[in-house]
Amino acid sequence: MEGNFGLSRPLWEIALRTTLVYLALVILIRVIPKRRTGHLSPNDMLALILIGGMAADGIMGGSSSPADALLMIALIVAWGYVLDILEFRVPFFRRCLRDTQTTLVRDGRPQWENMRREMVTEEELQAALRRQGITDITTVRSACLEADGEISVVKKQGAQGGEQ
Repeated sequence: MEGNFGLSRPLWEIALRTTLVYLALVILIRVIPKRRTGHLSPNDMLALILIGGMAADGIMGGSSSPADALLMIALIVAWGYVLDILEFRVPFFRRCLRDTQTTLVRDGRPQWENMRREMVTEEELQAALRRQGITDITTVRSACLEADGEISVVKKQGAQGGEQ
């Protein structure tokens, strides 16, 4: 029974595989449009998915031992923490790992290329404007898709939302 709680692979192999897969997924997750990630940061979402999958394998008696699963979970938590520190302290990493806002409307004109890149349809934009009480897009100074997937809207000065 004691053998079930030991490592099933060499420590270096578990660490290397976990690190490579985690960092590859961090890079891949950047191609997901902002609006699909919701309010979680991509790193948080990724960590939750991977930890849940590995913890389930450990609990269900999957191919890895509990020690393997705990080591992988610890490494993912550590890498998440390291990346958060790097994002906070190093502007280069912040630009690489965090999304910035994307302008969808500028001075009452939709920015079609940005909308296409972020996969925001005209109907979705109109719905977001209506939630802000805006019925006429020409009254919008700017509308941006924020890093958390929400659309923020700034009306032109003196605009009433376009309601007649």
